[in-house]
Amino acid sequence: MKKKDLIILVFISIIFFSTAFIFQKDPGYMDSEFYYLAGKQLANGKLTIPVIWNYLDNPVKLPAPIFSYWMPGASILVSISIKLFGENFLGSRILSLLIALGIAPLSYVMAFKLATNRATSFLTGILSIFSGFYFKFIIIPETVMIYILLGGLYFFTLSQIIQDFQTSKSTWKNLAVLGIVAGGMHLTRVDGLFFYFIGVFVIIFFIFKKHGISRKCACLQLLTFTFFYLIIMSFWFISNLQQYGTLFSPSNSKAFWIATYDDTFIYPPSGLTLNYWIENGLPLRFTQITNGLKINLGSFVGVQTAIIGLPLFLIGIKRRIRNSLIFPGILHLFLIFIIMTIIFPLAGARGGFLHSSAANQIIIWILMADGFQGFLEWGVQKRNWQLVRSQKMFGSALVVLVFLFTVFIYSRDVIGKNINYPKWSFEYSKFNEIEKKIEKITSEKTDVVMVNNPLGYNYSSGRWSIVIPNSEVQGFYEVIQKFHVKFIVVDKNLPEKFNENHQKFIINNFYLLKRLEDGSLIYAINEQ
Repeated sequence: MKKKDLIILVFISIIFFSTAFIFQKDPGYMDSEFYYLAGKQLANGKLTIPVIWNYLDNPVKLPAPIFSYWMPGASILVSISIKLFGENFLGSRILSLLIALGIAPLSYVMAFKLATNRATSFLTGILSIFSGFYFKFIIIPETVMIYILLGGLYFFTLSQIIQDFQTSKSTWKNLAVLGIVAGGMHLTRVDGLFFYFIGVFVIIFFIFKKHGISRKCACLQLLTFTFFYLIIMSFWFISNLQQYGTLFSPSNSKAFWIATYDDTFIYPPSGLTLNYWIENGLPLRFTQITNGLKINLGSFVGVQTAIIGLPLFLIGIKRRIRNSLIFPGILHLFLIFIIMTIIFPLAGARGGFLHSSAANQIIIWILMADGFQGFLEWGVQKRNWQLVRSQKMFGSALVVLVFLFTVFIYSRDVIGKNINYPKWSFEYSKFNEIEKKIEKITSEKTDVVMVNNPLGYNYSSGRWSIVIPNSEVQGFYEVIQKFHVKFIVVDKNLPEKFNENHQKFIINNFYLLKRLEDGSLIYAINEQ
């Protein structure tokens, strides 16, 4: 391992990651919009937000509690960045860039610990920079970059703890680090709770395996890990207890009974029960699991191995599966795949697996690079290749391929057909057009608009916004009354329960303000 390699990887990371500042000048989609807006609120000392994007926690007014559904980790990072670098989208991302520069060096160090091979380690670092589908998520308010980095740290530390147990070395320091990292992962995503339980399982397993360890020492080890986990998570649990009377938000329990994706926006949320799921969700379960299986497999092949890396990954698995660094990561990946395919197929198919499995991504890059080394060793043995020459020739080809794959995906998903008007920001142009029409009637940003994407609308305009509920007409009316809705934007993306009765209600109580070219309709309330 050479420091020069780490410096080179950081330098390449700076150049490549910085391109995201050129073409991604806005959040781009709902998740990032939320983390940015929530981070901005935190930076201003606020725990509420003038946006409601779901009704699962039964909000009663605007502004509403921010973190009733998603965890605050990414937004906390945004808030710190805003405090340091400015209250705008650019300022919210600079800290993410600085932290992301650690992904390639960490990947290099972890690969070197596994293979003690400089070429394999450097290739792992390069794969972490030219990361295919993941690249567009790295330098925006999101959980992907945090999960990649913390996931790598988690499995690296867990591997060291396993080795400490096996060699009877002291584990206290590493247990503390593991607890902090597990807490950080749970603070970032709900499924981060699994990392606490993985740590508990490993500790208990080795306690029972090592018969000479005292019961007192065993309990202290478990308590050490839990204590440092709670250092990170305790404020969040206390906040939930104060606000909801439970450790977790009620939105989390309601999410179990979602029958279709549109039930995420159901109103009233009291309708989400076990009986509701049995009646409406169970008949669809096989189809949802089948669809989730197809999408999650596609995500693994296309996102995590960038397609061309799949055979290399399989070679790496064959070579290294018993290693203490690799086995826990692959086991977690398998469990997350099962959970996001069978238990939560709706969430998994809509990006849940892609985001959750980011924690395993450094392990996957390591296996791809080590599998490449295994391929070269096969060529040396079977085809009389020269190792150094093959590393340069085939390694260069692999790097070029992953680079081109990353550029292709980024160009397709972010830039689009016109480099001067990136596809990433298209929706905000529409929201700006809508807001100009509304501002002719009112300049008060507290006059609420109901729209399909309230987070994106609030980001674009600053106007208080709520989502169109997935409800019958009566529930639709209640939401309008409850949150004093003054404007409604109806486009082609409507919840499944929205029908002609809703349309009649709007026509009877609102007037048409504008029809946009894409067919979207802007309605304003009849004030008389």
